[in-house]
Amino acid sequence: MKSKNDYFSSKWGLIFAAAGSAIGLGNIWLFPYRVGEFGGAIFIIPYMICLIILGSIALIGEITIGRLTSSGPIGAFEKALELDKKKNKSLGYGFGLICVFVALIQAIGYILVVAWVIRFVLGSISGSAFYTNNSSQYFSFISNSNVMLWIIISLLITAVTVMKGVEKGIEKCCKIMIPGVIILLLILVVRVMFLPNAIHGYKYLFNPTKYYNLFNAKIWMFALGQVFYSLSIRGSTMVVYGSYVKKTQDIVFSAKSIVILDTLASLLSVLLIIPAVFAFNKDLNSGPSLLFITMPEIFKNIPFGQFLMFIFFVAVFFAALTSLIGMVEVAIEMLQNKFQIPRFPSIILICTLVGLTCKWFVIGNLTKIIDMLSLHLIPLCALGSSIFTFWIIPKDVLYKEIQTGRAKKISKFLIPMGRYILCGSIILIYIMRLE
Repeated sequence: MKSKNDYFSSKWGLIFAAAGSAIGLGNIWLFPYRVGEFGGAIFIIPYMICLIILGSIALIGEITIGRLTSSGPIGAFEKALELDKKKNKSLGYGFGLICVFVALIQAIGYILVVAWVIRFVLGSISGSAFYTNNSSQYFSFISNSNVMLWIIISLLITAVTVMKGVEKGIEKCCKIMIPGVIILLLILVVRVMFLPNAIHGYKYLFNPTKYYNLFNAKIWMFALGQVFYSLSIRGSTMVVYGSYVKKTQDIVFSAKSIVILDTLASLLSVLLIIPAVFAFNKDLNSGPSLLFITMPEIFKNIPFGQFLMFIFFVAVFFAALTSLIGMVEVAIEMLQNKFQIPRFPSIILICTLVGLTCKWFVIGNLTKIIDMLSLHLIPLCALGSSIFTFWIIPKDVLYKEIQTGRAKKISKFLIPMGRYILCGSIILIYIMRLE
């Protein structure tokens, strides 16, 4: 049984915590990279369609199953089978365990990027990142032993935050950091508008020239994977956060607000990075280095560049930390509520596992891991979570739970859209990609 401290204190607690998990490097780093890779609006159009139609429904579903069952992934999917009068809970247990495992894989990869970000924040203050003659060489610290120091610092910051629990730790942190991310990105977007040749970046973004690529299944698969990656739709974090939601809160309003904040962060990131890259004739297809090599080189050529670099990496840090918190909280919730391990040793165990695994397996393989997550594992978990929510839980039970806390009647089409449009779209895009 949860105590009063195991719930968000208000609807904005959920919104900012969930938005914190959603708004991360998927928005600031991966989304601009994908936009550059696939040709501007050619990627933005499928992404926005998937985000508004599929992402919002999936988000409502995951928060709902979490609140309905008051459990994280394993307990939620087990109880979904119980509600459908299926006594064999092993399928729910197994799928829930997979979702926790995927969240952990993402956290293990994410901690390395958070370590990079922290080093660049401190390097922006000291000037070592700004005044270096070679940003590529400064970034190459990932190949030496010092990387473990930055990973440990990242894990300590994460551990201290989650140690304080849901309301005083996760919620309070996200309420400060998410508005901070939006404000800092907005400041930088306005500054980039006045760069010479930035107009070419806007033309690239909003003047698609290859409309036939909209029928390319690969682009839609990447767009859908990006939506689930960005919104943390993977049958884990949003289910856990849903279990911390009180019955008085409006899930539909919260989901819409989270999607709006996530969309705003993604578009601001693109409006910042793409025009800046064009203004200084840099490479859009530079992958991970777009954030850590290309952007620092751009700041070196802008008045007050060191200060702007600091603002940029603080925004990235806020976004990255709040996302990482959501990932590790999934495993912590499982250890607490499924295996009855107290919160403190659960945090120590998970953070140690994440740090050591990152050192052994992730360094040098990060791009492959991100592609595996966004193309395969995360959409698979999102599909399974949607099936459990919209197909296995009885329709009347699900409808009642979504309606609880909401004054306005929910659309009668919401559950059918979850069943047929959401689940069907994921399956269809998988099939199209295999052809």
